[in-house]
Amino acid sequence: MSEISKLAAAFEQKSTERAENTEKAVKSAFEKHESALLSELSASEKRTRDAIRAQNQRLQRTALKSWMFIAIPLVMIGLLAAGSSALMGKYITHQVEQIASYNRTLATLEAEGSKIKLTHCGENRRLCAKIDADSGRYGNGDDDKYLILDGY
Repeated sequence: MSEISKLAAAFEQKSTERAENTEKAVKSAFEKHESALLSELSASEKRTRDAIRAQNQRLQRTALKSWMFIAIPLVMIGLLAAGSSALMGKYITHQVEQIASYNRTLATLEAEGSKIKLTHCGENRRLCAKIDADSGRYGNGDDDKYLILDGY
């Protein structure tokens, strides 16, 4: 029996060694497989991040372009409004100055010649004034073409 026991002990030892070798081989294969999986997951994660970043950049460019289609016309309208306001301000200032000049001229005319009556005469509708025919003619010799206006 001792031989059978030795054989059994030897078989058990070989089985244990084989089990340990198999366990080491399986563990090594799992570690390699785990390492390969982690490497692939990292690469996949990197590709996904890069794709998301690229998509975000495309979306930002698209959003920027759409805002530009709104912002540029609004800025142009604002500039046109400011320019036309400045131009109209200058035009109005000029018109106010011209009206003031006309008012001064009118005040002078009212002070000195408010009784003058003007109209248009003849076929050519020339400007003419009503005169006082009884007051006579004035001038130097041949130049007696001055007459007194009616009311003075």
